Amino acid sequence: MSDNQSTGGVTGASASSLWKFTLALLLLRLCIGWHFFSEGTKKFSYDEGQKEWSVNVPTERLFRSATGPFANFFKNQLPGFYDWENLLAVPKESKPLTAEELAARVEWDQGYAKRLAAAKKEQQPEPIELPEYAPYKAWGDAIVEGMREKLDRFSKLSDVSDEQDAAAADHFVARHRQLADFLGEEFEAIEEYQHELWRLENLEEQGGATDIPFRVERVAAKKSEAAGLGVRLVTEVRGIERGFENDLRNTLTAKQRKRSTLMAKVEDRLTDPKAAKLEQMNWTVAYVITGAGVCLLLGFFTKVAIVSVMIFLLSVMVTQLPWVAGADTTFFFYQLVEFMALLVLLVSGPWRLPGIDGWLHGMRSERIEAEG
Repeated sequence: MSDNQSTGGVTGASASSLWKFTLALLLLRLCIGWHFFSEGTKKFSYDEGQKEWSVNVPTERLFRSATGPFANFFKNQLPGFYDWENLLAVPKESKPLTAEELAARVEWDQGYAKRLAAAKKEQQPEPIELPEYAPYKAWGDAIVEGMREKLDRFSKLSDVSDEQDAAAADHFVARHRQLADFLGEEFEAIEEYQHELWRLENLEEQGGATDIPFRVERVAAKKSEAAGLGVRLVTEVRGIERGFENDLRNTLTAKQRKRSTLMAKVEDRLTDPKAAKLEQMNWTVAYVITGAGVCLLLGFFTKVAIVSVMIFLLSVMVTQLPWVAGADTTFFFYQLVEFMALLVLLVSGPWRLPGIDGWLHGMRSERIEAEG
């Protein structure tokens, strides 16, 4: 066999391998692009009643359950939400009621029933009260007071008419009722939550809780479980409060909502700065994931899309490092695989693959050669 024939065979084999490698990378890019596009679009939802878009990104749940060296950083980004850590997350043993406690509950229930009957008889609005014995009483009262303050600040706007003020007051009553009903339905769950906190407190007080490995893991697991239930309750109630804020915004006319100065005043009176930052973060995450998916599918701004998603994945992964006791490892390893797949695309030169970037790169190369 001649040297030319040998060289030609090697060149043909290399070209075949390069073609297969390029096809594999293209399929990888398309699969990753479709994954992020589909996951991103799931985070957007449209409320027909409110006629507005919203996003469902579990940023708060992720940050609040963060473990490891970055936990404090992530938790400091979250709004306190009516001091729930001190008013709701109260360790309390769940045990049978004493005769006195049972009698006090019956007395309160009977008194509330009488107040409801009296209001109905006099054709007055029914009073909305949280039971004095409820495990969520202090936290619920703080939330109601917070919503009432928002109502007062909104009503004091000079642009709000008496009719709008009355409508806002009706919205407050409706959301107050919704809050009372939700907390009432979660009565047993909250009691269980506080009992788990009490058990956790006892576990930590046991000797060796910070030295014996299996006990460290047990305490960490209990902390994660308790935090999850607390976050669920906070998330649900925050949804009620946000609904109330939207109710107040919607009492304004379309003409009023077009006035940027008025809407700026409204937002200033309704929004917690940290809550607003968290909401903005949720929208950013949803846009980044969806936009990166579109870019990867089209092969457009591929490098920017890859780096953006890699940063996002890394920020999620560091909240639950698998070697930290009590970390939730359900998503770390599959996200690590996604991260490494994106890294392969990045170092392989994504502009070499078929797509808009490849087309633009080819045009640029041809122009440089022509000018040369």
